[in-house]
Amino acid sequence: MPKVKIPKKSVVVDMTAMCDVSFLLLAFFILTAKFRPTESVMVDTPTSRATEQVKEDIITITVNKEGGAYLTLFSTRRVPTLNSLIERYGEKYPSLRTLTKDQINNFGNVETFGFNINQLPSLLSKSKDELIQIEKNMPGIPIDSVDSQIGDWVNAARSTGLEAGIEVPIAIKGDKSTNVVAVKDIIEALRKREIYRFNLITSLEGRVD
Repeated sequence: MPKVKIPKKSVVVDMTAMCDVSFLLLAFFILTAKFRPTESVMVDTPTSRATEQVKEDIITITVNKEGGAYLTLFSTRRVPTLNSLIERYGEKYPSLRTLTKDQINNFGNVETFGFNINQLPSLLSKSKDELIQIEKNMPGIPIDSVDSQIGDWVNAARSTGLEAGIEVPIAIKGDKSTNVVAVKDIIEALRKREIYRFNLITSLEGRVD
């Protein structure tokens, strides 16, 4: 008896729904992703096996290979820090008393600060775009024993958290070829203000088993 041959039919899969889902997921990830901001001060950090992640709201002191010190603050902490600096050190730095409300608010656009405090009035008169360009040529915050301003900045930034009952972490991010004297001066400035706890930011050396 002859076998009955069943005709083979090709299977058609409608991919329209899959394409729609793919584009929706892509749009979701693009809209919700947080892009890493461009760093004003580039440093080649030393490596270690530490795997602890750096928090977003942190006071970061960056030290480049020339020994210049720079302060980076989370966006919501910048203006309160400047107000605290004016309140605490207005007599020490008279130029702070001349800052207008608009200039103080403009400090919120300064991601990384690396200038003498006395230059603030002229710097904060610049537009946001001008500040971005200026940040690329910062000389650094004075850290020498004659005029060590980095400790005043950190103390002011730290106080904004303590007033709210929060201890804001402090981290030092140095280039691996940085002169150790510069880092030592920064640590000494923190010690004089009774700040003994801080982290060191490094790059991951390798996988930890």
